[in-house]
Amino acid sequence: MYKDMSVGYKLLLDMEEFTFNLAERQQSNETFDWININFMSNYGMYPLLPLKVHYDTESRKFDVLLSTSGKVLGNSDVVDIKNLTRDFKIERDEEVKQIEDEFELAVSFESNLTMHAKRRNQTEQLSLAEFYLQHKEDALNWTRYFEVAFNGSARNDWLIQNTIANVDPLVNFLQKTELETLRNYVKWRTIVKFYYIWKYEVSDKSVESSCREHTGQYFNYALLPWFIDNVYDADRRADILQLAKHIKETFYELLDKYTWLDDETRSHAKTKLRAMDITVGYSDEMRHRDIIDKVYEDVEIGDNWYRNLQAVERNRARVRMRSVNKAIIPPLMSTRDVNAYYADFLNLVFIGIGISQAPFYHYKYPPSIKFSGIGNIIGHEMAHGFDSYCYQFNYDGKKMNWWTEASLRNFKERYRCMESQYNKYIFHGVLTNGTLTSGDNIADNVGTRISYQAYLNSYGKLDGDKKPIPGLELTNKQLYFLKFAQTWCTGKDDASKVRKMKTDVHAYEEFRVIGTLQNMPEFSEVFKCKLGADMNPLKKCVIW
Repeated sequence: MYKDMSVGYKLLLDMEEFTFNLAERQQSNETFDWININFMSNYGMYPLLPLKVHYDTESRKFDVLLSTSGKVLGNSDVVDIKNLTRDFKIERDEEVKQIEDEFELAVSFESNLTMHAKRRNQTEQLSLAEFYLQHKEDALNWTRYFEVAFNGSARNDWLIQNTIANVDPLVNFLQKTELETLRNYVKWRTIVKFYYIWKYEVSDKSVESSCREHTGQYFNYALLPWFIDNVYDADRRADILQLAKHIKETFYELLDKYTWLDDETRSHAKTKLRAMDITVGYSDEMRHRDIIDKVYEDVEIGDNWYRNLQAVERNRARVRMRSVNKAIIPPLMSTRDVNAYYADFLNLVFIGIGISQAPFYHYKYPPSIKFSGIGNIIGHEMAHGFDSYCYQFNYDGKKMNWWTEASLRNFKERYRCMESQYNKYIFHGVLTNGTLTSGDNIADNVGTRISYQAYLNSYGKLDGDKKPIPGLELTNKQLYFLKFAQTWCTGKDDASKVRKMKTDVHAYEEFRVIGTLQNMPEFSEVFKCKLGADMNPLKKCVIW
């Protein structure tokens, strides 16, 4: 059944929104029109006059985005009706002909639909109350539009982001179109939405792989308690948070030593660093069972994969539509992802559970390897808050200038030194793009320096020269740098590395190591590199 897409197709066709009698509905409800058709989908897709609940990075809340319709069904590179009918096991000639005719009608309608709404040059941002006043002369009854969309729960203080220049031509077109044509279009948009998902899932992937991906995608919050109980207990989280505390305090102290900063800018930098949140693994509120239960309260899982997929897609759309004006940090990363990030709009560092495991971290690692492993990742993400892009954001995640002219000039001179350095690295005849990789080059350099200094401040002065691993004649200080280099030993083939170099915002792995260590006198001191040697050049690019 899992590989038989005809099962899912029949389930979609049996949905009430595609089977109810339009004539009866219009007779019983005189206001039933294209707006009702637009919002009849249970899967967060409203294609006639699109509405989307999305996370706004400035307000740090979910708001409502109004946009123009896009070309989906008419994209022949994406939708091939012959493959679709084959995958749905539709073989009778008359049935194939009926579907092709339906689809052709939907494509033709979409072509007209996309012609009747133009985008604004600049997005209009208003509260819903202000939006009603601003657009009271429109051909559309916006009050009814939002009432239908949100089942009467829309509030006047909601933020509306409108990208539509003039809604009148679109409304006039929709009012003149037969409701059956509109329903046919929504129906095919729904079918194609699920066809994309099904086609990807039933390719050459195993059932186990597919189920694992779906569990991570749709049940990210529900997985947290299991990960916490089995692989990420309170002691491990507390240990990493303590590392983060040492690194943040060290960075704060180092800010006083940068002579290229004037006092005014230094004060703002300290304020931003002090306000920076560091979340490790999960936010505390997500440990509460009632919050997680609320997210999944409407989900019923049975033994039909296609019906289950509809249920979780429907639930995700429901949760999103109920999220307007709520300051919830969205699940930007799956629980099992081996990754971390810095969110400029939140001034937040997040270290995932997946990356807080070996080889980056183990509770019993010596401090030198903890600081060089997960500590380096923490320092890297903190440093992103002060890189060649995120320097524009203040302590509250707002994009604004907090630099004096002199300090900003000094900062740009320093990171351009690093851009020039990385522009000189060549791999198989391909130059590294030091401008493209600037942000992560800064984060690599700064993160390594501050995490090393944090190690020295907290442990290194006592055990830095000890040799903790039997049979390995390396001190803790040397192990720190060895572990840092080991992090970027990926073992990928040369062809993939060359392709990646042209588009990746990270430098090629070898240069991430060499570039960082060439700029660190601490490395040269530990390994006794002569001044002027390749790994101890006379000119070093140091920013923070």
